Amino acid sequence: MTGYNLKTESGRLSFQPERDYKGKILFFSFLAAVIFVVTPMLNLYRDTFWGVMAIGFVTALTALYDFIFHFNVTYIFDQYTGQVYKKIPGLLTRKIMAFEDVYILHVQEDGLLHYALSHKQNKFGKSFTISQAFGSSRKSQIRQAAFETEVLAEIEKITHRSK
Repeated sequence: MTGYNLKTESGRLSFQPERDYKGKILFFSFLAAVIFVVTPMLNLYRDTFWGVMAIGFVTALTALYDFIFHFNVTYIFDQYTGQVYKKIPGLLTRKIMAFEDVYILHVQEDGLLHYALSHKQNKFGKSFTISQAFGSSRKSQIRQAAFETEVLAEIEKITHRSK
């Protein structure tokens, strides 16, 4: 599935659940660039100038944060170790849980459904979002069905194969 960058190779399943942040990152990057280019050309008072530049700085930091901590986050299901890892490229790879503890949780927030990875013993404790939010529109239901048949099926296949 291209939307989740799903890869299965030599006993490892990896995917990136939050690829839908691309539009938000591009918007905030464009907005910051416009602010940084246009503001110096305007004849603004000193305080107004730095206020607008601060808004540009915050939008640039928002784009950078989303790029590092959301867009490129990869979940890795390693069949050989029987572990699930969360990888932030270039920063860290963290072991989340063993395959025996994996529970796929259906989370309903603000009228939108998304799937999360949780521990069997504490299902409603700490969870990790593994899908984008799905609404009630036809397009969203098609995306949800594709996620369920391609990504969730692969997760269940690899986690149950090791038991």
